[in-house]
Amino acid sequence: MKIKSIITLTTALLVCAATVQAQEQKGRIAPVRVGVALTAGANSSLNVSAQPGMLTSYGTQAMSATWADKALGFGVEGSLIFCDRWKLDLGGSLSFYNNPMYAPVPGTMGDAYEMGEIPSYNAVDMKHNLNWTASLAFSYYFRIPAVPALRPYVGVRAQGAYASDNVRAFSYEAMGVSVGETYTLSAGVLTGVDYYFSQHFFVGMSVEPFRYSYGVLKYRPQEGLSNLGSDTHFLSALAAPQLKIGFLF
Repeated sequence: MKIKSIITLTTALLVCAATVQAQEQKGRIAPVRVGVALTAGANSSLNVSAQPGMLTSYGTQAMSATWADKALGFGVEGSLIFCDRWKLDLGGSLSFYNNPMYAPVPGTMGDAYEMGEIPSYNAVDMKHNLNWTASLAFSYYFRIPAVPALRPYVGVRAQGAYASDNVRAFSYEAMGVSVGETYTLSAGVLTGVDYYFSQHFFVGMSVEPFRYSYGVLKYRPQEGLSNLGSDTHFLSALAAPQLKIGFLF
């Protein structure tokens, strides 16, 4: 028998054994269980760039608040399961970077290149960038007596995302820090299903049959100016599909 066939058969037997264990699990149910899962699916992260602070006029338009025009996103989600029925899920991510300001270094070179002359180094602008996302879901598990390992659920999920970008140019003409920021708030009905291959391992998927999102974009190119802003409202159906692989402890 080929090695590939042996591996396939062994894997199938292990999955069947794990499924039987999950379906025959009996005894006292823990009042609270903790889980962690790797997620892949809809991406709600945001990004924004501050506008130059020395223009004569500025314009903007609302940024997209939909998940459908973003690349696949990966994340980690923590869960609390109460009395084997109620499930609380919390996920999110955070990123921040800081680029310090550096002064220019003058050289000896003129407008044209000349051999042996020293080139000038331009200044490096100060830049701060912050991005975070967070989600909170509360749902109820259902049982299917014929397939105990299959656990469909329904609930609600709220999600928020934020991004900001602060830039200070090294120039006497710059009027302070130029700021750009954006955020979205979403709420939707959540449905999904988890399949427990064992008491501690599961795979699942979820989708939001209905979702509403509100997004805001703001710019302040110079200190002391009012914000230049725009906002958007977005409705979607069968939104934010997500796959997950997790463990319960």
